[in-house]
Amino acid sequence: MIDLVVVIGYFCVMLFVGWRSRRQSAEGYWVAGRGYQTGRITTSLVATIFGASSTMGVIGLGYSRGLTGAWWCLIGGLALLPFSFFLASRVRALAVYTLPDILRQAYGEKVAVPAGLMIALAWCGVIAAQLIAGARLLQALFPLYFQTALAIVAFVFTLYTFWGGQLSVIRTDFWQFMLFVGGLLVALTFLMASGAGFSGDIPHGHFRFPVSEGFGWYDALLFYPLIVGLPYLVGPDIYSRVLCAKDQDVARRAALRSALIVIPLSFLLALFGILARGRFPAIAPEAALPETLHALVPMGLKGLIVAGFLGAVMSSADTCLISASTILTLNVIEPLYKVKKERHLGVTRGMVLTLGALAWLVASWKQGIISSLLLGYTIFVGGVVLPTLASFFQDKIRITPSGALWAVVIGGGTAVLGKVAGGTIMKTLLTEPGQVFLEKVLGPNYLSLLPVFLSLLVMVAISRMTRPKQPS
Repeated sequence: MIDLVVVIGYFCVMLFVGWRSRRQSAEGYWVAGRGYQTGRITTSLVATIFGASSTMGVIGLGYSRGLTGAWWCLIGGLALLPFSFFLASRVRALAVYTLPDILRQAYGEKVAVPAGLMIALAWCGVIAAQLIAGARLLQALFPLYFQTALAIVAFVFTLYTFWGGQLSVIRTDFWQFMLFVGGLLVALTFLMASGAGFSGDIPHGHFRFPVSEGFGWYDALLFYPLIVGLPYLVGPDIYSRVLCAKDQDVARRAALRSALIVIPLSFLLALFGILARGRFPAIAPEAALPETLHALVPMGLKGLIVAGFLGAVMSSADTCLISASTILTLNVIEPLYKVKKERHLGVTRGMVLTLGALAWLVASWKQGIISSLLLGYTIFVGGVVLPTLASFFQDKIRITPSGALWAVVIGGGTAVLGKVAGGTIMKTLLTEPGQVFLEKVLGPNYLSLLPVFLSLLVMVAISRMTRPKQPS
């Protein structure tokens, strides 16, 4: 009963903060007025990163394959290092509202529109992962069916984002991050006190790093850096945080500090999963955190810890939802239908409701955290990342609008086909000899990696063909 009161109280506070922020300008809703200092941007970035992929995903990976499970978030922290040194200041200096705005400035509207659609589609998978994690956490406390718990989480986070936008997200991320870290440390303390670290049920090799029996150099050097790491170097949620910074120096410092926080926390989460494996050796990996809370943490305190982890989920989910909704409004609907400025805020809120509902459907279908995240990341990286990176170095590599456009269309389209119906459509198109060849060249995850290399090939080749000839 106490746990129920705590969680309901947390949801009510979040909804109240969103409701209090409902009267604001469109700029406040999109980028929180661009007035925040290093501390707030840092904690907001970290809170955004540590959503479902950390609370349940990394712990589950730690449970199933050991310390190498840390790579899921660790690769993000490592990607934030070059972002802080080379890109964060550039992104903030552009003073845009969204990631496709950067593409529009570099290549024109005809690239920004399909890129915006691709991001919105991809981010439905990322948001769905947060909803799944939140539902699993509620199930750790209350005897709820998964779909019921999912509906509660989807309703609360969508309504909170609908009212408050980016402004309420920035205001609450610090406290949500502190709740998350505090809850993690308390839960880890109870787990260690139960003697989990001394159990013989932890498989041999679970403490190996950087590679292990279930995670080789192929994953560490190719698959993870490209599919999981690149969204931290070029990502609408990361960029939306940087664009809320007061100036370029704040953006750079916040990105660097975030990286230095993410890296050690990644190992801590994987360690949690390893210890849970020792204490509960016969459960599903993504049930490691809920089972620990259910079995080891006393009533009352359990509700506070679940609220802390729900805070991490909410921080990531609302950021992804508001950034994707802003992109749809400014980079898809506005150029296609010429929406008046005074209607932008209303349209963005409508997109929040629409994408929230779509993410709910994806979560009901996939029901797996890592699989939902990979769905979103593969589509995003295949279609959007390389043209965006190239836009920062236009003076050197001279990618043309046609090259960027076809990179988005071919790369993103291939990624979608590779994920629909378990990849059966893409496999049929490739035929069996093509599948065998690609698996030899790109490895077992060729359906995820192929869009990236196709995007690069198309972008470079078409740019060379359409680039104006230099006068002799």
